[in-house]
Amino acid sequence: MSEKRQKSLSRRDFLKGTAAGIGALSFAALSEKEAKAIHPSQVPAWDYEADVVVVGYGAAGANAAIAAHDEGAKALILEKMPFGGGNSGISLGWMILPGNVPEAIKYFRALSFGKVDEFLIQTFAEALVGIPDLLKNLGAEFTVRKAPPATFPALPGSNSISRLIQFKPTGEGGFKFLSDQVNKRGIKVLFNTPARALIQVPETKEVVGVKAGSEGKDVYLKAAKGIVLTCGGYANNPEMVECFCFSGLSEFFTHAGNPGNTGDGVKMASSAGAELWHMSNYELWPAACAKAASREFGFAIGSGLGSAIPAGGFMFVNKYGKRFMNENKRLMYRKDPFEALTFHHERAEYPNLPAYMIFDEAYRQKGPIASTSKAMERAFGGPVGYSFIHKVYDWSNENTREIEKGWVLKADTIKDLAGKIKVDPAGLEATVAQFKNYWEAGKDPEFNRTKASMAPVETPPFYAIEICFALLNTQGGPKHNQYCQVLNGENRPIPRLYAAGELGSFSGFLHQGGTNYPEAFAFGNIAGKRVAAEKPWSK
Repeated sequence: MSEKRQKSLSRRDFLKGTAAGIGALSFAALSEKEAKAIHPSQVPAWDYEADVVVVGYGAAGANAAIAAHDEGAKALILEKMPFGGGNSGISLGWMILPGNVPEAIKYFRALSFGKVDEFLIQTFAEALVGIPDLLKNLGAEFTVRKAPPATFPALPGSNSISRLIQFKPTGEGGFKFLSDQVNKRGIKVLFNTPARALIQVPETKEVVGVKAGSEGKDVYLKAAKGIVLTCGGYANNPEMVECFCFSGLSEFFTHAGNPGNTGDGVKMASSAGAELWHMSNYELWPAACAKAASREFGFAIGSGLGSAIPAGGFMFVNKYGKRFMNENKRLMYRKDPFEALTFHHERAEYPNLPAYMIFDEAYRQKGPIASTSKAMERAFGGPVGYSFIHKVYDWSNENTREIEKGWVLKADTIKDLAGKIKVDPAGLEATVAQFKNYWEAGKDPEFNRTKASMAPVETPPFYAIEICFALLNTQGGPKHNQYCQVLNGENRPIPRLYAAGELGSFSGFLHQGGTNYPEAFAFGNIAGKRVAAEKPWSK
């Protein structure tokens, strides 16, 4: 059976498990015992040997392996999923780049809030400016267009954000290009093989290999020159999400990215002595998603609530039946208050959670209330997001299938609807009446929603869907320097250990949209070249 055929079967089998729910995914976080670095003497025998072992097969991992190979090193890639791509392969595929280094340094320095050293800032700026040259050297075909305005235009140097490169149709096409490059070079990829622990020499702290798992067995991989961790963030690890981002609120969050991102690299690097940084930085999917559907599948389903059809008779309400935000607000890359997380000190509660989207029959008849693959095709030229890339679930045209499934609740009156979702009836009725008054007046004084985006919620039957919010990615992980060397608590490199991509990203509190993807290319390339230059160790 060919390798291509094996991957196809693995993907199909995996998606069958996905449809059965999150329990079938079995992407539990590594336990501390599993993640703890082990001594080389505990290795019974090396199952594989390479100069460079790359953990994680997304854009950063592919670039690291390609760069190491092109420098004359033998590279091998580990991937826990039955297919590659990571978050890069399900992304929009945009690279938003600065046009000149001096202004880019000013901008990235301002974005970093003083938490990233000057060497790394300069390297990041130079690497992103140099992305077109990197792509040319790889043999990629691309066009450079004018970029949208910088995410934070008030910061110095923001005018440097001037170029946009997009892989076609989306990140899926970008990863196909990379995987073709990997295959052309004959670089071995071990799928369904999650890394479980680093192998480290206690006396020197050198990381010399990886313990992984495959088909229920331990697998040991020797890395003569070093390890590059490119295994993403922790968005699919509820324990870590609660610890670093949303205390006690994981039930109201899901993830829209790669289900394999369970923080494995964070734990393994930490066990090897790595300092962590940027752990509380995350990016949300642009709009809310359907909570019941997302819980059933284990990741974001029904995303785009409030943005799929941005105008009409719908609103978001909290458990008191009150609106709490502008329902058209785009959540991605924003650092102003996230209204769903407002905390009421005297009542010691989050009053806006749980939250619901309320709409009427007229709005339902407008079309799918959530994003669909066809809408993605029209907007971006191809699919974006795990559910669409892997064809897991597509929202029905008239929302009827979701009503039948019980994800969307239906009632003849607003009062009855309030009872079904256990929201204060009087509060919800008053909110619906007030919403109509705002529409008639042509102004929403509470949340500044435009009249054009509003319509009275008055045509029965009425509907409610509990919403949750999706993590697109997390930026935290092991701290690294400009050479992608992982640093310990004393800011010194841990010998032979590197990291790139989303795992320990450059981005701290503020993030320039569209730079995660080129960062994966740039720092993956840097890490691969650097580790290939290491002198081999011998047992």
